[in-house]
Amino acid sequence: MSPPLFRLLVCVGPRCDATGKGRALLASVEACFAQRFPDELASGRLAIATRDCLRLCTRDPVVRVEPSGEAFSNPTLDDLARLAQAALEDQ
Repeated sequence: MSPPLFRLLVCVGPRCDATGKGRALLASVEACFAQRFPDELASGRLAIATRDCLRLCTRDPVVRVEPSGEAFSNPTLDDLARLAQAALEDQ
């Protein structure tokens, strides 16, 4: 299986998830993307994963986008969905 075209890494490390914000963001992203991108998730073109720490501890919660490597602090679901849509359309 080839790597996903777009992957979100949601930090659930000690600082990002100290008050549950990291896991709350993860749950929201999973629900949003399951509704907006079910086929892409099922095919593996789009993936959501967690990391114990993204080493960006001054910002929380943090999401890194691959393959670009861009990181976002406390992103909105709409912003992440737009990034995913743009990446998928480019392929």
